[in-house]
Amino acid sequence: AEPADCVPVQATDPLYVLYTSGTTGKPKGVVRDNGGHAVALRWTMEHIYDVGPGQAMCTASDVGWVVGHSYIVYGPLLAGATTVMYEGKPVGTPDAGAFWRLIEDHGVRSFFTAPTALRAIRRADPEGELLKDHDLSSLRHFFAAGERLDPETQRWIEGLLGMPVIDHWWQTETGWA
Repeated sequence: AEPADCVPVQATDPLYVLYTSGTTGKPKGVVRDNGGHAVALRWTMEHIYDVGPGQAMCTASDVGWVVGHSYIVYGPLLAGATTVMYEGKPVGTPDAGAFWRLIEDHGVRSFFTAPTALRAIRRADPEGELLKDHDLSSLRHFFAAGERLDPETQRWIEGLLGMPVIDHWWQTETGWA
């Protein structure tokens, strides 16, 4: 393939369409514009996720969900950062230490996952033995989204990591909130 030049677009031109979950009926397509979304993502990369040029972020989410779409694809790109992509379950690949290996191997600074993944890891490795084998000194921030992070799981992961785990909510309809 031949390299292509950048194509100028308006801030209000569509960037992508994602579909809502359909919990209130038929899923609806939500069109996100270029300008507002790019500005919000760039700002959050610096001021919330604390990731910049030359640093690594891993969002272990589905790329079809707004968090995955925003912080696997666009956010790190806009910040000049590396995005570490992960496909698969956090357990049984080959074990519940998959996320910890990923953080260590790629020097991940900011990590994002769903509470379901944390609960699966906790069931497989309740004492966090697999974490002890890894150097997570690059990790500065750990985030959860996609569903409610129950207090018991939050206390468990915070105890293992020795840092706060920030749980927040997203909706396809709002982009980020």
